[in-house]
Amino acid sequence: MSYIKGTMLEEIIDRRVDNWAKLLGVTDPYDRGRESDGTFKADDPDTPEVNEAWKIGKSPKKTKKKASK
Repeated sequence: MSYIKGTMLEEIIDRRVDNWAKLLGVTDPYDRGRESDGTFKADDPDTPEVNEAWKIGKSPKKTKKKASK
């Protein structure tokens, strides 16, 4: 379904899926990784293909901010 990428429809679908995941108790895949003392993990620069700071191994997509008038 590449024809909805970057559209408002994709954003609506993402929000709905996120809401259902929260209701069903599924964890957020974009949770930050944490050390044993509770502090955030940092990304290891020696492994460019994996981002250890995030639980799924990659950082979330950048979101666009609305321009204010």
